[in-house]
Amino acid sequence: MLGRKSLAATALAVCCGSSVLGVPRAQAEPAAPVAAPAGPKEGALIARLQITRIGLKTEVREGVGESVLRRAVGRYPGTALPGRDGNTALFGHRTTWHRPFHKLDRIRRGDPIVLRAGGTSYVYKASGKRVIEPDDRRVLEPVPFKRGSAPDGGYITLITCTPKGSDRYRLVVVGKLHQKKRIR
Repeated sequence: MLGRKSLAATALAVCCGSSVLGVPRAQAEPAAPVAAPAGPKEGALIARLQITRIGLKTEVREGVGESVLRRAVGRYPGTALPGRDGNTALFGHRTTWHRPFHKLDRIRRGDPIVLRAGGTSYVYKASGKRVIEPDDRRVLEPVPFKRGSAPDGGYITLITCTPKGSDRYRLVVVGKLHQKKRIR
């Protein structure tokens, strides 16, 4: 079983189908963290993601293994569920499969990022965008990029490869929970 530290690194590498950190693809399916509470089952539909600016409407499924990322955006196990305090980290392909994050670079500060889950619509506002190394695990912190931070609200982190067609770096968009609405 992979430790939390190597699991995060594996997920960041697997996001774009590479073995950047020397983990063979066959072993790249993430394992649940040792002390993690039971969460949704691998591949389970947990939300629907919509970003109007880039014309995106897609499913969010549990896990970041190849079988999930082939057909949906994946939630990194152990990160917050939609609408909860902490960081909901989502991975998606940019140029392969159905390429949900193809236009992620076009998101602007203040753009709404909407997750619909469990009869509630969670609206996050994009607050920043940056390019990181594939093994930069700060992106998975409860407050993205703040090591050892305690959650101070809800965050969403969208992660994909960059530049397009390459897995050299990761493009990251972070948003802060702005509004919750019950869906009728």
